[in-house]
Amino acid sequence: MVLWGWPLRALLTRFGRVAAPRTFPSRFPTFALDRVWVHPAARLVDIQVDRSGPARIASDHLPLIARVWR
Repeated sequence: MVLWGWPLRALLTRFGRVAAPRTFPSRFPTFALDRVWVHPAARLVDIQVDRSGPARIASDHLPLIARVWR
């Protein structure tokens, strides 16, 4: 994972590495720009990308769907 800029490095320092599926651009996702951080990290059960047609039209990023354990 390449870290661009101090905000991402600061988040990584605080929360650790997380799954970063490719979400950008929505028509042909090649970059992992979006993330979901949860503390503690073990509470993040699953993360998926919504690749449906409406999701590809709605934004230039595909939405992430995260399951978080309480």
